[in-house]
Amino acid sequence: MRSTICFPVQACAPRVDGGPTAVRDGEHAVLRDGRNLISRLRHDLRLAIITMLGSVTAVVLVSFLVWRLTRGEWVAAAMDAAVVVTLTIILRRVWRGQYTERAGGWLVAINSGFAGLACVTIGAAAHGWVYLVLMTNFYLAPIRVAAWSGLGLLWVASVTLLREAGPHQLSTLVTWALVFGFAHTFARRTRQYGDSLELLASLDPLTRIPNRGMLEADLRHAIATGQAGRMGLLVLDIDRFKAVNDTYGHAAGDVVLIELAALLDEELRQGDSVYRFGGEEFVMLLPIGSEDALSCAGERVRAAVSSRLAAPGGPVTVAVGGAMLSTERDWQDWFGRADAALYLAKRDGGDVVRIAKPL
Repeated sequence: MRSTICFPVQACAPRVDGGPTAVRDGEHAVLRDGRNLISRLRHDLRLAIITMLGSVTAVVLVSFLVWRLTRGEWVAAAMDAAVVVTLTIILRRVWRGQYTERAGGWLVAINSGFAGLACVTIGAAAHGWVYLVLMTNFYLAPIRVAAWSGLGLLWVASVTLLREAGPHQLSTLVTWALVFGFAHTFARRTRQYGDSLELLASLDPLTRIPNRGMLEADLRHAIATGQAGRMGLLVLDIDRFKAVNDTYGHAAGDVVLIELAALLDEELRQGDSVYRFGGEEFVMLLPIGSEDALSCAGERVRAAVSSRLAAPGGPVTVAVGGAMLSTERDWQDWFGRADAALYLAKRDGGDVVRIAKPL
C-alpha cells in the first residue's frame, strides 16, 4: 500500500511595496546582480570576451558616430548608431544570462563585417583590427561560425590590400593566414580539452553515471522551465549497506554500488535520468504526470533491485522516497520532500516506496 506524506505550507504575510524597505530591497537587488555578473565574468571566458569586445567596439563606434555627425555624414552615422544599439541589446541579453553562444555569433558577424568595411574605407589603418578579429572570433562563437566569418574577412582584407598596396605586402597576408590558422587550431584543442574536463567533472568516478553536480543542474532546469506536475523525483538508499562494508569490505560494497548503477540505468525509460547523489544514495529524475505514476515507477525499480541484485550476504533491497515537482522555487525544497519520504521508507524497515504529496 502506498503511503503519502503532506507538508504544510507556511503562510506569508503580504508585502507592501514602497517606503524605505522597498528602496533598500532594490539597492540590495542591484548589488546582488552586480556581484553575480562579476562572478560570471570570472568563470565564463566567452562572456568575458563578449563583454570586453562588445564594449570596446561600441565605444569606438560611438566616437565615429559623433565625428560623422559633425561632418554631416548622416547615412554613415545612422549605420554606426544601428550597430551600437545592436551591440547594446546583445550585451544586455548576455549579462542577463540569455543566449551567450548566439550573442557570440552575432558579435563575430558584426566585428568581422566592421573590420572588412574598415579595410575597404580606410585601408592600411584597419589592418590591426583584422589581427584582433581573427584571433578573438573563435572564443566568441562556435568554431564553424567563427571560421566562415574569418575566411570572409580574410578574403575582403586580402583583396583590398593587394589592390591598394600590391604584391610586396604578401608578408601581411601570410601573417593574417597564420593568425587565423593558429587561432582555429588552438580553439579546437581548447574546446576538446574543455569538453573532456566537463565530462569528467559531471560523472561519478566509481559508477560512471552523472553525479550530484549534474543532478543539481537538472533540478534547477526543471524548476526554471516550469515543469511542475510533469517531473518526478525518486531517491533510493540501499538498505543496511553499512553491514556489507563492515562484513565483506569496501571492495564488495563498491561492487554493489556499480551493479546498482548499471541496473538503474537499464531501468531508465525515454527521458529518464539517474544520478549518484553520494554514498549509497541514488536519485532518478522522471518525466511523469502524477503521484500514482511516480509510485508505480518507484515500485518497478524497487522490485527490480530486490529480485536482480545481490551482495555477498544475500539479496540487496532499497528504500525509495519520491516527490512530484510542485510549487518549489529551489531544488533543495523539492529534493527535501523526496528525502523526507525516503526517511519514512527507511523507518518502516526499507524495501518500500513512499511518495510525498505535492505542496
